[in-house]
Amino acid sequence: MAAIVGVIFADLLMWMQLGFLNALFDSALVLPRSLRGDLVVYSPLLKAMQATESFPRRLLQRAKGHPDVEAIRPLYVGRSQWRSETDGQRWNIAVYGVDPADPALLAPGVKEFSKELRQPDSFLFDEGSRPEFGPISDQWRSGQSVLAEVNKRTIEIVGLTRIGVSFQTDGNLITSPTNFQRLFNQNSPARIDLGVVSVRPGSDIQAVKRDLSTFFGNEMKVATCQEFVARETDFMRRRTPITFVFTLGTAVGFLVGFAIVYQILFTDVSNNLPQYATLKAMGYTNNYLRQVVVQESLILSAIGYVFGTMLATGLYALARWATKLPMTITPDRAALIFALTLSMCLISGMLAMRKLEQADPAEVF
Repeated sequence: MAAIVGVIFADLLMWMQLGFLNALFDSALVLPRSLRGDLVVYSPLLKAMQATESFPRRLLQRAKGHPDVEAIRPLYVGRSQWRSETDGQRWNIAVYGVDPADPALLAPGVKEFSKELRQPDSFLFDEGSRPEFGPISDQWRSGQSVLAEVNKRTIEIVGLTRIGVSFQTDGNLITSPTNFQRLFNQNSPARIDLGVVSVRPGSDIQAVKRDLSTFFGNEMKVATCQEFVARETDFMRRRTPITFVFTLGTAVGFLVGFAIVYQILFTDVSNNLPQYATLKAMGYTNNYLRQVVVQESLILSAIGYVFGTMLATGLYALARWATKLPMTITPDRAALIFALTLSMCLISGMLAMRKLEQADPAEVF
């Protein structure tokens, strides 16, 4: 029983560590994957989408000169503080400025509320934001006037969208470029944070990318949307300590499970050494006895994996409710956890089998 509990604990720990690690990537990549276009134009100084470097909008306008460019869409990105009108609490919130008629983001509600977003100080609120912002979605759906203070300016929520939170962002707002400039009046309206380019149907995206890269030279960087997503993923994996922390936590879970299972299997073999010696005296080989220990390891891994996965399912649901992060059990992660659990138990069993060499049939007489 102690061995099963140890495997379940280790399995659950690995589930949670990998779950939060993947939630880190999934949540951070929602916006890059929502860019509406084929190419992304950005500053060479840009680190990540949540830490953009603005550049002159006129540079993006130059891309229109390419015959295969169909449309260009500027995107404004900012971070501010939300102050609730009900309790006065302040929370960090991300703000995105897009053209309501031709948005750079594939976010729900933008086109539906394009007329309202053109009104002064009108914003869409992300209903996937953390609950600390209050019942904004419920208030808006009930027909109430929803006001808040952002950057010491009173804004009105005129509709809802859904983007989702991440480790860096507690909530999101979408508005028009004009309202974005009103909110961040210290920013020049002639500067944008990202440019999204759509090419004409049938055009070679890679060829257009090469042409624009040559055209911009060292002033700007150009990437396909897929390459931009990969760039964000690489930044999260290599440049943030969170990836290392959760990877280390997974390794710790594996080592803890290995130590527990090995200790219990070793003790079991040691306590039953006379019985193993008796089996040898009856003609059973070392290979047969090893198979007994391996089978015990396989049973432990199977039982621990099943119960660990069941507990992880419940904890994932609890984490989604509490954090709004996309904690989901995926087939790839399930296969990885099973492989880790199986390896953990088999390695422990193989090391414990060394004790079988001490099982001497002469000891039973």
